[in-house]
Amino acid sequence: GPSGRAAAGLPPKPRSKVEELMQRELEAKAKRAKMDAEAAAGDRSGGAAGPSGRLDHWLHVGIVVKVMSKELQKHGYYKQKGVVEKVVDRYVGEICMLEGGDVIRVDQAQLETVIPSPGGNVLVVNGRYRGSRGALVSIETDKYQAQVRLTDGPHKGREVSLDYEDICKLA
Repeated sequence: GPSGRAAAGLPPKPRSKVEELMQRELEAKAKRAKMDAEAAAGDRSGGAAGPSGRLDHWLHVGIVVKVMSKELQKHGYYKQKGVVEKVVDRYVGEICMLEGGDVIRVDQAQLETVIPSPGGNVLVVNGRYRGSRGALVSIETDKYQAQVRLTDGPHKGREVSLDYEDICKLA
């Protein structure tokens, strides 16, 4: 016959941290799949990301990122920089840490773009010029933006103002 807590009239057992994490991961995956489906449907009509070209994933191989995961603090990775060596399922990066050379897997939500000094090379990781390389001209701290001169792609030579989160230092 029926067994377990429900049969005994007991409330369901509280979920463990791991179960909660797995559930959140599943929900996030479902949400991403839905967004991907909407994006795919929109692509045929000429650009799902809209005029801004923004996508919900921005990791690219060869960029320098900062690890912002507090959980990784005990391993000494918190606020440390590394280079994205591989992107897994669009949202997870295999990061080779600059200090020590360890390779760790981190979700993009736990990573931050790194802005180089003026003159430094950047990759546009999101928005209209996504995928273009450029040189950082200046930083507008009050606007959280940077002036970038694009050095390749169809807009080569153009100077554009981009949000910090849309550009990242190239390794």
